[in-house]
Amino acid sequence: MAALLQTRLLLALNLCRRDLRERYQGSMLGIFWLLFPPLFMLCIYTLVFGEILQLRFGSGTSTREFAFYLFAGLITFNAFAEVMTRSPTVLSEKRDLLLNTPLPASVLPLIPVLNSIMLELIAVLILVAGLILAGLFQPSGLLLYLPCLLVRALLSLALAYPLGIIGVFLPDLRQIMPAVMTVLMFLSPILYPLEAIPDHFRPWYAWNLLGQLVACYRATLLEGHLPWETLAALMLVALLLLGLGLMLFRQLIPRARYVL
Repeated sequence: MAALLQTRLLLALNLCRRDLRERYQGSMLGIFWLLFPPLFMLCIYTLVFGEILQLRFGSGTSTREFAFYLFAGLITFNAFAEVMTRSPTVLSEKRDLLLNTPLPASVLPLIPVLNSIMLELIAVLILVAGLILAGLFQPSGLLLYLPCLLVRALLSLALAYPLGIIGVFLPDLRQIMPAVMTVLMFLSPILYPLEAIPDHFRPWYAWNLLGQLVACYRATLLEGHLPWETLAALMLVALLLLGLGLMLFRQLIPRARYVL
């Protein structure tokens, strides 16, 4: 069983490398195009929300600290959005591999998840470099961050399977998901602190999985502590959703082969 999982993971890694190479082939910046849009939006959001609206996270009082908190939130969101927007098309994009090779179909939803992990790790390195230059880096934060990465990857994979299989039968999902992610970004405490939300709306934010995950990322990378109870709850939800997602994927994949 372990050997089979290792084989499939290596296969997914090779497909991930191939996918990234094809995606940015011929461009001057290559894979760094994954980071240019979020870095550009970071500058815009910092200007609008940090300088003009004067929003602040926690006890931070400077625009620089606001930018770090904002960037940590965007790291979480962009990695999650990468999976949500790519998953609906992953089976149709790899149609030839799925239909003409013995490739296990369950490997394909791993591709956007592995892409998102690579994107996230590069962004975290940039954040760490900024924190070191600002004298705010806490080494323990990197170690505590790893469980957050694991939970985020599991939660992304749990949603990648149903989105991937439903995308075969509902092609419009590829246009729907970017709009859904934009709405989710503004409904999550990413661009603004939780304290800015009116009290009667806050109970609803307790059910926002992305918002809870963002809080864990900020707590580890910027504050050097991890809210274990929140992360444990997110892990249980991710595992439950992963089981349900795999069940749906396996039930529908035979029909999907005919549609493809």
